[in-house]
Amino acid sequence: MKIKVVILDFDGVIVESVGIKDRAFRELFKDYPAYLKKIMEYHLSHNAIVRFEKFRYIMENIIGVEYNKKIERKLSIKFSELVFNAIVGCSYVRGAKNFLNYFYGKVPIYLASVSPADELDRIVKARRLKKYFKKIYAVPWVKTDVIKDIMIKEDVKNKEIIFIGDSFEDYQSAQKMKISFIGRDSNKSFNGVKIPIYKDLFEIKEALMSKV
Repeated sequence: MKIKVVILDFDGVIVESVGIKDRAFRELFKDYPAYLKKIMEYHLSHNAIVRFEKFRYIMENIIGVEYNKKIERKLSIKFSELVFNAIVGCSYVRGAKNFLNYFYGKVPIYLASVSPADELDRIVKARRLKKYFKKIYAVPWVKTDVIKDIMIKEDVKNKEIIFIGDSFEDYQSAQKMKISFIGRDSNKSFNGVKIPIYKDLFEIKEALMSKV
């Protein structure tokens, strides 16, 4: 069956930004050295959880501080400051622009991320990528709902849509919605599941060319 729709994750699939956000989390909580190891373990093992929920969990359940809107705003602003310019300026995943240029106009391409919508929109605009995507989905959307919404909009069957992500959580979202999935190896674990995993977007493009 031909692929009629492509969904792409952003961090670790289009841009090499995964390490940037990991370093930002470490910097954000550097004033809590006694808890930093546990904070990073939590952050790295919860890829699909939006940063605001992570902030709440870390403050309340790891550090033991009452969480409120003032703390949320302070952490959110600081985190955005730490990551925005770095992500705008970081490298593309090898082959990402080639992939976008090849499939643009051939099939609808959607972007799905757990980044805040306003921040992601600014990054995409700054990198001049917006034209490639029929729609950009970000927080408060969750990826299963993103897939469902796109399937309705495009009127496609499960096997006619493919999600390209770099985490086990991305794979789980695709599995729940019974759509095809391809993994990009950004050094995150896929927990040993038997799925196609490629090192870059050149390889993924080659794998999809005959299916579009």
